[in-house]
Amino acid sequence: MALSSHKTPSFICCSRSTVLAIPASSVEKATKGAYCAVPEESPDLILIGTGSEVGFCMTAATELAASGIKTRVVSMPCQEVFLQQTMEYQLSVLPGDVPTMSVEASSVHGWHRFSHVQISMTRFGMSGNGGALFSAFGFSPENIVAKGKTAVEYYKKAGTVPNLMSRPTFDDVMIANGH
Repeated sequence: MALSSHKTPSFICCSRSTVLAIPASSVEKATKGAYCAVPEESPDLILIGTGSEVGFCMTAATELAASGIKTRVVSMPCQEVFLQQTMEYQLSVLPGDVPTMSVEASSVHGWHRFSHVQISMTRFGMSGNGGALFSAFGFSPENIVAKGKTAVEYYKKAGTVPNLMSRPTFDDVMIANGH
């Protein structure tokens, strides 16, 4: 995508950490901006990750499923590209009315459009061993499991899950000075 995108900035991210392979991944799926890395037809919970966080979400999904919480994992390498897909495709990945938690080791910015709750950075990070830092900042599979269970229970008690995909959309408006 980066080589064919002439109107937007592109970059390639690399990790110094070992990351889990995503068996359900493909170039075709990744070029849609988001796809089901761990499919679940009728999930109780959806976890969204990017990069190395997808592996943590996959590990957490296995534990959540063992405790009776059917969990879909979505890999979302690019929010903007996902939003360019048809609404039918977007809803097939993120129906909007299932408790959804994003897990992003970068900023929390923008994730409210796709998830009800977020595990994310709200400050600058630290230097050190990647695994220890992921754990210290709450990105461990154990914390994802705990927060996922809390989210599912919260919405069960509430009796409803707000549909994140039910919102008006507006055409892009470009102001003359670019702001």
